[in-house]
Amino acid sequence: MQTDQPPQLTPSLRVAREAKGLSLRAAAQLSGIDPGHLSKVERGEKQLSIEALYRLALVVDLDELASHLKPLLPKAVA
Repeated sequence: MQTDQPPQLTPSLRVAREAKGLSLRAAAQLSGIDPGHLSKVERGEKQLSIEALYRLALVVDLDELASHLKPLLPKAVA
């Protein structure tokens, strides 16, 4: 059975954040995301905007993800 749902990034985001040695609050602060919202994102309950995901990817050194997202950002953000 095939689903049309996108793959879940949330476990990778948590793993990357923890591998970088960042607390959830620190990662949220550095990327400009509300800590409560980021917590829900990591649990798969909420989603991030492309801009917020890009900022978080930079903070946790997910360079490949950031490079894929950068062309999708508004020119003012990139």
